Amino acid sequence: MKPDELERLRRHYDTTDLSSNIERARLDADVDPNPMVTTSLRLPKDVLDWVREQADAQHTKPTALMRQWIEERRSKTHDLEARLSRLEQAVFDPATH
Repeated sequence: MKPDELERLRRHYDTTDLSSNIERARLDADVDPNPMVTTSLRLPKDVLDWVREQADAQHTKPTALMRQWIEERRSKTHDLEARLSRLEQAVFDPATH
């Protein structure tokens, strides 16, 4: 924000009565149940360079591509766990089918 814009806002809020706005205000209780969080990941330079190349080829950001890969792996792992659970149930407890 430019200094003159900041000064204009400061003057406005220093001299404007906002109590009616505050009285009408409502709490926004809509909260994302699964918010995005930031983490730090250390990678060898050559690996990060490769990720960047892959991201460039897909016209996306490296972080978005890494998130996609992780989510895909998680989905495949979940599918595999579900399949294994059904297999174990069929083998060890055939009476349930």
